[in-house]
Amino acid sequence: MMTQLTLIVPFSVPPGPGGDGADGIDERVSDALLRQLELPALGKLLTRATPGPRERHDDPFLRSLPQERWLASRAGLPTDRVPTAPYMRMADLRQTDAAALANAPNDALDGAWACLQPVHIHAARDHLVLVHPEQLDLRPDEATALRAAIDELLAEAGIALETPAPARWYLPEATFGELEATTPLRAAGRNIDIWLQAGARARDWRRLQNEIQMTWHDHPVNEARQAEGRLAVNSVWLHGGGTMRPVPKLADTVLTDDAFLSGLALAGGSRAAPLPARFADIASHGAGSVLALVERASEPYLASDWHEWLLRMHALDADWFAPALEALANGGIDAVTLVLSGENHFAEFTVRRADLRKFWRGVGARGNWRALLSDLAMAA
Repeated sequence: MMTQLTLIVPFSVPPGPGGDGADGIDERVSDALLRQLELPALGKLLTRATPGPRERHDDPFLRSLPQERWLASRAGLPTDRVPTAPYMRMADLRQTDAAALANAPNDALDGAWACLQPVHIHAARDHLVLVHPEQLDLRPDEATALRAAIDELLAEAGIALETPAPARWYLPEATFGELEATTPLRAAGRNIDIWLQAGARARDWRRLQNEIQMTWHDHPVNEARQAEGRLAVNSVWLHGGGTMRPVPKLADTVLTDDAFLSGLALAGGSRAAPLPARFADIASHGAGSVLALVERASEPYLASDWHEWLLRMHALDADWFAPALEALANGGIDAVTLVLSGENHFAEFTVRRADLRKFWRGVGARGNWRALLSDLAMAA
């Protein structure tokens, strides 16, 4: 039997008037989104749950994502500058060669690393916009060719670059020092000016970034991609720098497509597997505690495609929240913890089977789940 299910659901909280991040939306849009949300299962879970930790701050320009800070807190890592890269590297190395990773010496996995991620930056009328990383869909052969094109640049700069995954490359953090850097998804869809890397050696980093951009500008890979109607790989984004540290076991089983969480699972000794399409497929992963990062809503949220965002939230209710609620009611799960977030804050809720019988929690103001979501959307 599953003892504890934790569902981390990024971008599941609609933006409030004025926005939950750097860019606000009209109050009428915010109200309309709440009215159009039909989430009966999530609503019942929320109104029966006991609230847990909730992030409270008034800084709309934090460089990490709320779920990254929640995970860092659970893992005992710094939350002001979340060291995602060393754990992402561990996950990507396992994906490339699991046997080699298992037999690798400890010093090959330790140390301080930063992630160098190929990206597409779009030129808007008067600013530059970082495109959602998942829209790039970089193939292995393309990544190999682009990497080869900058080998000479890297050699001249004395940079040792690892490329275990097409979408994520790694270099020692000491190459550019402890830069203040932003998770790509945090900056995606926005003017990148305020999200650019900062620090003592930021100028050195920008110089290399510019040289890579020029090298890739008319590269055959990009010419072919554009001919196919795909985005050019026209820049790189440096982020996630930090040191690998021991972490506790977050759950018996961790289900995710996120490299940072996959790395945390490996480092802590959890069973790690890709996220299944729906809750019903979790049963095959065994008993005990399960932690799942269910990221389905980020792309439309960041693109302000609210029609698609509503569709995906309704699908989440049908495919995840409703069957989790049913399993909780039937005794298949002892407790469900929800970690919901928008762009800038997270909030945690835990509901146990006995809580479902507390019908009075669904009465009055406490039973208004839309009001709960609206409250979460406002900057705390």
